Amino acid sequence: MTESDLRGPELEELRGEVAETTKAIIGLVAKRIELAKRIGQVKSRDSLPIDNEGVEDALLEDVLAECRSLGLDEQLGTKILGTLLAESKKVQRMQGTPKPKQLITPMVMMAKAKEVERTGRRLIRLDVGEPDFHPPEAVIEAVSGALRAYKTYYTVGRGVPELLTALKGYLARRYGYRDAADDQLSVTPGGRFAVYSALATVASEGDSVVVIEPNWPAYKEGLEYVGARAISVRTTLEEKWEPSPERVKEAIRPNTKAIVLSYPANPTGKVMGKGAFKEIVGTADDLGLTVISDEIYNDYAYAPCPTILECLPRKYILTSSFSKGWSMTGFRVGWSFAPAETSARMLKILGLMITCVPEFVQLGAAKALECEAEVSHNSRVMKERIDATTEELAKIDALELVKPEGSIYAFPQARSETFDSSAFAMDLLEKKGVTVSPGTGFGDYPRCFRISLGQPQQVLTAGVRKIGELLG
Repeated sequence: MTESDLRGPELEELRGEVAETTKAIIGLVAKRIELAKRIGQVKSRDSLPIDNEGVEDALLEDVLAECRSLGLDEQLGTKILGTLLAESKKVQRMQGTPKPKQLITPMVMMAKAKEVERTGRRLIRLDVGEPDFHPPEAVIEAVSGALRAYKTYYTVGRGVPELLTALKGYLARRYGYRDAADDQLSVTPGGRFAVYSALATVASEGDSVVVIEPNWPAYKEGLEYVGARAISVRTTLEEKWEPSPERVKEAIRPNTKAIVLSYPANPTGKVMGKGAFKEIVGTADDLGLTVISDEIYNDYAYAPCPTILECLPRKYILTSSFSKGWSMTGFRVGWSFAPAETSARMLKILGLMITCVPEFVQLGAAKALECEAEVSHNSRVMKERIDATTEELAKIDALELVKPEGSIYAFPQARSETFDSSAFAMDLLEKKGVTVSPGTGFGDYPRCFRISLGQPQQVLTAGVRKIGELLG
């Protein structure tokens, strides 16, 4: 007997109503898209921006109120709204509104520089967020030995026991945190994947996450990829890049799931005060939000730098990497630390996408955690570069700078209010053979640009002086 022989008239009637309701929904969606097109035409005519956070926030409140009145799951409501908003923005961009310029992110700038270098031209590369130090020799030996021992097969997704044990020891030595367990740790292919899996674990379509800017563009890019929205809290050079806990709290929406903190900061080198850090973490904890603390530059901190391990909320994810302190960027190995349940969800993403980090790489990372002298050397040299580069930048009257308190960058701002950092970066590349990353890649900062200090000091000095020449 077929299903059609078994189903009764009641089931047929219900299925008919479902079909009619679905068609009605599609009709309403079509009507909404037509209204979005008309709105796009008005915005294009009056040169208005497509994005309007105030309107979106008000609509979100209305949707959540309607969900509550109908007994509908609010997460479903925000997911539907997120899809509708994304479609509206897409059709509005087709209504004659000028296409936004491509953001020249650090990755875009790196690709442009590589293209120029392939022509044979030598450049002074101040765009790449990569230390120029060599990995510790003990790491090279450990990886070589592991390869010779054929540690080249699949291994457990979370991480090999040697690295998990080494990470727990590192947390105890570095932070005095001795309660870490294996099921709270995950080894990832670089810090970028640790950050992505953190974002994808806590946020989904229709959700929002608070991000303090200027900041590494991967946070926004990761959120866009999962259909979530980044709520930006803007800081300024005039405020010494200090985020206000009050403004962070004001940025939280009903659909906010997390707050991202990343100190020392990329690109400014800012180190948030421990009091402000603790206040923001407390706000997140009170509201049941997850704090994602990206601590990749902690080894390059020259002011007391907060860590999530000092004030653990109920929901947290710490992300880090071996790329910076140990100068192991090409090894692509990072890690995360979170409550066991959260860590398990992150591990599912890792297992689905990459299975595991190669065992020989992990054994090299475990050895790296013994190489404290090399990390101390790298940190000391980077502090010397910050000091010397700050002095050179101070000689350029057209620029102003808050001296970095950490990380491996400087983020000067042009005094001219009409300065266009994207155009400047292209001019600098073409006329002076120097690359920097425009500030627009890190948020709405067209007057700023990022200088990476991952070069010997004589190269940095030469590059900064060429910047001064171009600025007159």
